[in-house]
Order: sequence, then structure tokens, then C-alpha cells
Amino acid sequence: MTINSEGSKGAIVTDSVKYKCEYCGGVSFMISTTLDDINDVAGDNADLGLTITGGSIQSLPLRCNQCGHEQTIILSIFDVSASTGTSQVMSNLDSSVLNSLAGLYMIPMVGTDVGKYFIIASNTLNPPTTIILTVAANDDADGIWMITELLPVGLTVAT
Repeated sequence: MTINSEGSKGAIVTDSVKYKCEYCGGVSFMISTTLDDINDVAGDNADLGLTITGGSIQSLPLRCNQCGHEQTIILSIFDVSASTGTSQVMSNLDSSVLNSLAGLYMIPMVGTDVGKYFIIASNTLNPPTTIILTVAANDDADGIWMITELLPVGLTVAT
């Protein structure tokens, strides 16, 4: 079954903010039906150096409509974080690759920043992995955060 995961067309989601193919920069994808081995998805996550204790990393296997390369994107990682300004100390998520999360988005599920998303500037190595945001979150945001590679359309970027 082929599903177009390109998303909305037009002014709502412009090409400049869509997920881009890491090989050719294309923005139109299909759900991959040939990347059927879950170890391939786990392997891509391992390339990022990500592991989580007692949780999971949900990824989506895609095939670029422009060049045909397959890749996975991170749909969601949920973890508990202790917030202090721009620093988010993760409880269960570990990264063995420096800055592998840079450019991804973090969304708080608790606190006064609910309804906003933050851009990840960098991350430290494990353990514990500390994520540095481009702007400070309110310190009442201790709790569950979601990390995603997809632009959180409908939320407001934190400034």
C-alpha cells in the first residue's frame, strides 16, 4: 500500500519546513513497503546512537519519491526530563553520538510551555544525556517531553 506522507500542500506547510530527503533534498515520500525488517529501523536509530530504557523510539520508514532512497524519521520519543533553562536532563534516553538530536523538536507535555515546541541545539553523550534547547523552557516543565523529527504544525515555536 502506498501512502503519500508529503503532508499539506500550499501555504500551510511550505517546502522549506518539510522533512527533506537526506540524499537529494526531496520533500515527497511514500511509506516504504520494502523496508520490512524492523532491524533496519533499529539500525537507523543505532546510527544516531539513541537508546532508551523502558521505552521505545517510534520511527517511520520512508522512500523518497524523487531519488528512491529509503530512510527512517523519528516520529516520537517520550521521556521524563528535568528542566533548567535551556538544559533538559533526560531520565531514560541515552545518546552515544554527540549532537545526534540537533535540529529535532522537543514538545513539553506538562507546565506552562504546553502548546509550544522547542528546537534542539545540541546534546551531550550518555549517561545522562542532556539536551540543550535554543531558548529556555520554563522550569515548571519537569516531566514528560516528546522528541520528534517532524515539524509540530499547529504548535507555537518557543521564543
